[in-house]
Amino acid sequence: MKKLLPLLIVGILVLSGLGAVALPDENTKFVTKSINFSHPTTTNEDEYLTINMINTNSFLMKQNKPLLPSYIQTFTFPFGTKIKGISCKPNDIHYQTIPKYIMPTPEAVSGECSIKNEKVQSSTINYGLDPYPNTWYTYDVGSGIGNNGRCVIVKIQIFPVQYYPAENIIEWTSNVDIILEYEEPVKSGVVKDEYEFVVLGPSEFSDELTPLITHKNGRGISTIFVSLTDVYNSVHFPVTGRDDQEKNKHFIKNAIENWNTDYVLLVGGIDKFPARETHILRGTDNETFVSDLYYADIYNDTNGFCSWDSNENDVFGEYDWGPSHNYDEVDLYPDVYLGRLACVSGSEVTTCVNKIKTYENNEAYTKHWFNDIVVIGGDHAAGDTYAVDEGEYVNQVIIDIMDGFVPDRLWASEGDLTGAIPNGAKKISNAINEGCGFIDFSGHGNTMIWSTHPHEDNSVWIPTASWPYNHGYLNSPHISGLLNGDELPIVIIGACSTCKYNVDPDCFGWAWLINNGGGGIAACGASGLDWFYYGEYVAEKGFEKICIDAFQAYADGAMTFGEMWGGAINSYIYPGMDDLDHKTVEEFQPFGDPTLAIKGDSQAPNKPEKPSGPANGKTGTTYTYSTSSIDPDGDKVYFLFDWGDDTYSDWTGPFNSGDTGSADHKWTSQDTYEIKVIAKDENGVISEWSDPLTITMPRNKAINTLLLNFLQSNPKMFPILQQLLILRFGLQN
Repeated sequence: MKKLLPLLIVGILVLSGLGAVALPDENTKFVTKSINFSHPTTTNEDEYLTINMINTNSFLMKQNKPLLPSYIQTFTFPFGTKIKGISCKPNDIHYQTIPKYIMPTPEAVSGECSIKNEKVQSSTINYGLDPYPNTWYTYDVGSGIGNNGRCVIVKIQIFPVQYYPAENIIEWTSNVDIILEYEEPVKSGVVKDEYEFVVLGPSEFSDELTPLITHKNGRGISTIFVSLTDVYNSVHFPVTGRDDQEKNKHFIKNAIENWNTDYVLLVGGIDKFPARETHILRGTDNETFVSDLYYADIYNDTNGFCSWDSNENDVFGEYDWGPSHNYDEVDLYPDVYLGRLACVSGSEVTTCVNKIKTYENNEAYTKHWFNDIVVIGGDHAAGDTYAVDEGEYVNQVIIDIMDGFVPDRLWASEGDLTGAIPNGAKKISNAINEGCGFIDFSGHGNTMIWSTHPHEDNSVWIPTASWPYNHGYLNSPHISGLLNGDELPIVIIGACSTCKYNVDPDCFGWAWLINNGGGGIAACGASGLDWFYYGEYVAEKGFEKICIDAFQAYADGAMTFGEMWGGAINSYIYPGMDDLDHKTVEEFQPFGDPTLAIKGDSQAPNKPEKPSGPANGKTGTTYTYSTSSIDPDGDKVYFLFDWGDDTYSDWTGPFNSGDTGSADHKWTSQDTYEIKVIAKDENGVISEWSDPLTITMPRNKAINTLLLNFLQSNPKMFPILQQLLILRFGLQN
């Protein structure tokens, strides 16, 4: 488990109110922050109440416990910083009696299950007598790598609402003051050599990897290939470790400390490059699974080596494991950005290397196809009390995060995953073959397939597929048949075991990278059984949440695939994680080059001007709308218009910074629409959306309606006014 520091009270006057205390030494510093909370709102949910607060950002979700809002605050400090104490003081505390029990946390289920989540009656709820939670906050400290380099990460989870089930009373605070006491690190010595990127693999792949090393050095990324033989023979650093996995992990630690290494690529499948097996008991799920996060999580919260075997019993990553219910202290924050090419042959290495080189030489992120995103989902399970199609819900959350990307929704509810000609699998292939920068799959899977259900029907598996493939899912042979050439997406897969490369060398996640005629450039998915929540809570905790966090990391500025993966893990981790959370983080497997460039180093264009053009008109008629945007770097810009009718223009441009760009469109249905536009520069960096222009088709629709009503009341005027309407508004019949 993650090690929690004692909940220390910083003994200073503002907190204690008890008088003067000894002042801290001159090396001690403080960070303070005040968090304000709104009045809690309650909503009736049949037998229960839900509690919400507008400015919270998470939930306290524990099985068989009330579902309550929480707030997570993150602080980062330079690596080596000593955290000496943390205090959170609630202010302005209120009490409120509520008429019903608070809704329990929904049931979490494995992605391989399709079971009914029957509604729990309030009479069966037993929350006990003690207040929940019994503290206003908790926190943890870890070491990891983030936007500002390697750092100490402090996360504080505040619980602004406490529930007294015996009295059905909630206690809540409108403000919490955080005070964090720390000591700055001592400056480290000078690093002699520097390799930002280390490629580790068997010596038999040395020749195939040489072009990649040359390519990366040519891009200004100092890169070295180190064979496993060199690691085990102490060629660069003295070998340390009980087995090959630990020897490799100690080597990475030495590379960090001696070479300033930030990125590590593991090359080889399970028989070529060993993986660490981890052990987490989740309900009846006692599956062991491999976790490459082991190789990235180098340091613990005190900056020591994180072995993942703190109890030294040679069983790694234990969480409630075995008859003794053993636990290992694992930090979980990655200290390097990491990826694996799970190649089983030299030809697979060559395929991956060629795809990486082409992707980066073409600056894929600058191409128009890159700004398309394909999302695929349905209903995770039928019979649950929420009646939400979880896969489509997750897809939509991701669409909202990836603002400025044109979505192609392939949804069960729209009939996109069924059909005969083309069938659902063919529709997916067609969408990908047109080119896209990202794909999100949200559903079920195993090592070779991805699938989902229609709404409220878990007896049917989709997408439909035709011979020679099995019906009811997309599988690895489908991926190997993709023909999207160099227009390669990053693929995020929310489903069980799709990246379980230790069991199936050609697993679904890996199949994307070894297609030499298309497929994908990188992929993330589960190396074991994943867990999720029903309804809208699918986006709050579990494997679908970490998939969402990967896209959020991109939106927040991740420049490389490794930063996207590492950012997802950093974002997901929170104080007091349970077995489900540990499993989620540890099984989030990255396939691909962690240094892969997925965004240009450029400032975004300014927010485009509100589109200008006709505010009303006739359906079926083409109209022109224009805008402009200034780029801070003076880069040329492109524009994409959202026409408000679920269609978009093509990217138009390039235009010089500040020049006007335009696009044409015609509407086919009578309605009111909002046109908005987004800009991107020649490096592929996207602006925010413009303010919308509201238009009406047909023009003066309300006046037309009034005139029609007048004609019905005055039929003798019809011939004259009919001609007038035809001439003026194009209105007939």
